[in-house]
Amino acid sequence: MDTVNYKCPNCSAGLAFDSKSQKMKCEYCGNTYSLEELEQLAEQQDTVKEDTTTHWEGFEPEQWQSDEKSNMAVWSCPSCGAEVLAEKTTGATICPYCDNPMIMPEQFADTYRPDYVIPFKKSKKEAIEALKKHYEKKPLLPRVFKNENHIEEIKAVYVPFWLFDLDTAGRFQYDATRSRVWDDDDYTYTETSHYRVVRAGKMKFQKIPVDGSKAIDDTMMEAIEPYDYADLKEFNLSYLSGYMADKYDQEPDDLTARVYERMEQSVREGFRSSVECYETVTTKKEKITVTNKGQVKYGLFPVWFLNTKWNGKTYSFAMNGQTGHLIGDLPVGKTLAVKYWFKHHIPLTLIMAAIVTALRLKGVI
Repeated sequence: MDTVNYKCPNCSAGLAFDSKSQKMKCEYCGNTYSLEELEQLAEQQDTVKEDTTTHWEGFEPEQWQSDEKSNMAVWSCPSCGAEVLAEKTTGATICPYCDNPMIMPEQFADTYRPDYVIPFKKSKKEAIEALKKHYEKKPLLPRVFKNENHIEEIKAVYVPFWLFDLDTAGRFQYDATRSRVWDDDDYTYTETSHYRVVRAGKMKFQKIPVDGSKAIDDTMMEAIEPYDYADLKEFNLSYLSGYMADKYDQEPDDLTARVYERMEQSVREGFRSSVECYETVTTKKEKITVTNKGQVKYGLFPVWFLNTKWNGKTYSFAMNGQTGHLIGDLPVGKTLAVKYWFKHHIPLTLIMAAIVTALRLKGVI
């Protein structure tokens, strides 16, 4: 299958999108080019194909299983001619032989064309530094983990996101309390007033992001939010050069339940935040209605994926390629956990025991 590779007009090396300059940059000669300049270059680019019709006697291609064949594709690198095997959801990658960027425009031809892209702003170096910083101030993280763990894999991926617009209406009823306390010479009095609080109104949502890839962890993608939509750009294949890119394998209708779940949580939090000046607030009734299912847009958002290995176990991390927000799981040292518990809980236990003893001596308890 055909791929696209943007070449430097000066030295013919592969070009990649540079997150700092927001232009295409040649790592060999250092020249940068705007997307407008490269659009003219792309029109002139031709891919040379060689027609081979002879085969070695006795050679029969291996028959792939139907499920294997349906999930894979073979792409030809336009720079070195190597055949690269990739999943069918891969829209851009890097040739493992010559390290040149490859874009597979056919991946987007028979699917919904992306409307938007948020370009990468964080570099590979910044992703590694963010991971090291993530280790800091983690009292239960084994020190040997910081020294011995090795980054097994780091990749920059444009993750497919569907962006949903919704109009909603909500009505909530809360039970709330407010108390006042006063003293006289003999007693302390507490008066608790009970209130019924009602809130009703409408909320409009624009571009609720939900990732459209089955293979990517949904919780992880939500954890690295938010993205700044001020950087939304009209989609252009040039932004993908030098990065990996997945295409969606879940359509908007498949994600309705997740969209509603995210929307409902935001509605609850929004209405609850309007109930102020009470000591306790309990939700008694709620009704959330979707009054209009608006349009849906398709965007590619930048994510750095990092995997480290230690003691035979892999630890995965994800970083927002725009903001640098990083999340991931870390190991907990058992010995450190015990020491931490004794350090923070034993002194409190001793203080409480001393207070109880003093009260007993005074005959209070």
